[in-house]
Order: sequence, then C-alpha cells, then structure tokens
Amino acid sequence: MMKNSIEYIQSIKFSHLILFWIILIPSDYLIGQTADSTVNIVNNQIWLDFYPHVYINEKLEYYGDFGYRTVLDDYSWHWIYTRPSVRYHVSDLWEGHGGVGLFYEFNKFSVNRFEVRPWQGLKINWPRFERLKFYHYLRLEERISFLTNDWKASFDFRLRYKLAGQVIIIKSNSNSFWFIPFYAELFIPVFDEVEEFFRNRSRAGIGLGYNHSKEWRFVFIYNRQTSRSGPDEDLTISDNIFRLEVGRLWNFKTLIKF
Repeated sequence: MMKNSIEYIQSIKFSHLILFWIILIPSDYLIGQTADSTVNIVNNQIWLDFYPHVYINEKLEYYGDFGYRTVLDDYSWHWIYTRPSVRYHVSDLWEGHGGVGLFYEFNKFSVNRFEVRPWQGLKINWPRFERLKFYHYLRLEERISFLTNDWKASFDFRLRYKLAGQVIIIKSNSNSFWFIPFYAELFIPVFDEVEEFFRNRSRAGIGLGYNHSKEWRFVFIYNRQTSRSGPDEDLTISDNIFRLEVGRLWNFKTLIKF
C-alpha cells in the first residue's frame, strides 16, 4: 500500500500541482491582507463539529452539522450552532443545497447574539482527477440576527464562495483512505447591516483527513481567517483556527427499520 502511494506521488502531473497551488497561494494572500496591511491581534480558536449524513436515495440526502466554537486566549466568547440541510444530486457535476442555520453566541464583553440563517447553495464538482478533486461552492445566506438585550432584528444577505478540494495520499480501497483537504473562501455581505461583534472576510485552510469506511470520516484542518474583535473596528485580526470534524453516514432505509 505504501509503495503504491509513493508511486502515485511521483507520478502526479505538473498540471495537477499547478491547480493545487492555485488554492494555496491566493488564499494566503487574501487572509494576510487587511484594511491597513497590518495585523494587530492574533487569536487562537478551536472548532468542534459533527456532521451527520442520511442517504435517502441516489438524488436526495439529508445532512447538516452541529458544533461548538471558542477562542482559546481568554475564552471571551463561545458559539453553539446547528445547520440541518438537504442536498439534491443533479449529476456528477452539479449539486443543489439548502438549509437553515441556528447560531447562539455567548459574549463575555458584549451582548449575546442569536442568528437564524436560511441559505441556498450551488456546488460544481470540477475539475476532478483520479486522486485530486476540486469543487466550487456558491452560497446565498439570509441572515436574521438578534442582540439579546432588546431582541430587535437586523437583516442582511451574504454571498459566500469557496474553492476547495482534496488529494488522496494513501488508499486502501474505495472507502478507506487518507487525504489532504484544502480550501479558500470569501465572505461578501450585500448590505452589511447585521449588528455583530465578530465578522469574517476571508478564510483558508489545509489539513489531514482519514476516511475510515463508508460510514465514518475524521478530518483535522488548520485554518487562517481575517476578522475583527469589535463592532467599530477594522478587519485587522488574523485568526488561527484548529478544527476537528467527525462525519457519520446512515442509510435511511436502515434507520426506519428501528
């Protein structure tokens, strides 16, 4: 198995490497630039996520995630959230996605915030090679945010574009393999009217994943992003995010037997 993996790495085409670095070089540039080209603060965060997937049929899948996020430096804020979603498989190239996110933000030095976030997405799986795969993911979010001191709502649309992919490095069979995931993502608010303490502009990451079987997947990703720490501050914070993701797939027909 190790010999086959080494032979694969040696045989990667130069064009594949070019595509891989298209992700990493611009993303490093994006997250390194701020409004005044300086980085004032570095935060370290941890994100823990669980991704349940329920296969319904060859076209339809229910999935989502729920998790916990916090900043490690002073534990000044904590997030809990859930995002139930559906995926409609149009073809090997196209997928339609949609769902709603529920987020609650506990702030030590500011007002807590609750957000309802319906969203719709389009995913394009291209280009794809034997062990190197890319996808483009465009999402539109309708953000309805409430500060818990008065529960008045603020509203905004936000566009998100992600260019991502993975490289399989060690493969035992079609369902068991090690891989390197990577991505770069931009956040584009339309009206920029949501009252929030933290705000993201761009994010990028690279990590290591293990697809244990058809049912289980484990991923660790190191992320960098630009954000801010106050409602009136510029986007001059560079965040280090350490993210652990656990995915579990169920078959709907198996579930309804119980």
